[in-house]
Amino acid sequence: MRILVTGHRGNVGVPVASHLERLGHEVVGFDRADGADLLDLSEVRRVAAGCAAIVHLGALAHDTAGSPEEIMAVNVLGTWHVLLAAEAAGAARMIHFSSAQVFGIAEGERLPDYFPVDDAHPRRAVRAYGLSKCLAEDLCAGFTARTGIASVSLRPVWIWDSGQYQRIEAQWRAEPRSEWEPFWEYGAFVDVRDVAGAVGQALTVPLAGHHRALLCAADIAATLPSLHLVARLAPGVPVTDPAAYRADPWRALVDCSVAETTLGWRPSYRWSNRPG
Repeated sequence: MRILVTGHRGNVGVPVASHLERLGHEVVGFDRADGADLLDLSEVRRVAAGCAAIVHLGALAHDTAGSPEEIMAVNVLGTWHVLLAAEAAGAARMIHFSSAQVFGIAEGERLPDYFPVDDAHPRRAVRAYGLSKCLAEDLCAGFTARTGIASVSLRPVWIWDSGQYQRIEAQWRAEPRSEWEPFWEYGAFVDVRDVAGAVGQALTVPLAGHHRALLCAADIAATLPSLHLVARLAPGVPVTDPAAYRADPWRALVDCSVAETTLGWRPSYRWSNRPG
């Protein structure tokens, strides 16, 4: 397929675009590093012309990446422009990068209602970035309902490159409390190579409607097993299936069942199999 990838020069965009090219797809890039602007609808429509699918990674990717109004403009209006461009191009599929931050449980916002966190967990983001992703998800759902073009909002947790495993271990050796201070992120991570694989699956599996799918490694990055950390750091949060954690003590505290059943995706990279 000819695929438009917005944000193709970013830390996630580069491996995603490379993976798609290895699969034989033709990648058309659109990135602000080249002067491209998601807020210019005519420009987005022009570059999307002739593309059979769009992978929308372009965004201000954290609350520190811009002012709240800039984040809302790029992440919400920019997504709307990409959706309009997909419709004008007659694209068959739209893959939107959302974030696990839609739940409002990252970086100390609040604790989740339960473990493992799944795609049915209420969205309670209160910061600009997480709110922008909530709104963009809803735009995708409404777009699909109106046009019939299938869409997937991928919700990755903290995305790691291959060097992050060693950097995290070194950080924990230097300052052990940094594993959970200033906040605990539930040991959740996903390797960027697995993220790229999820994109490839989302573009090609038979699909109709709008779907939202968490992406997380199968185990936690941690120095203690999952239930030990929950008891210590989130004692008031219930675990819905403690027997599963007794059978697999390092099991992730994020449930990726939707990605598995809808996209046929399973993560390959684990903390337990980390290099070195």
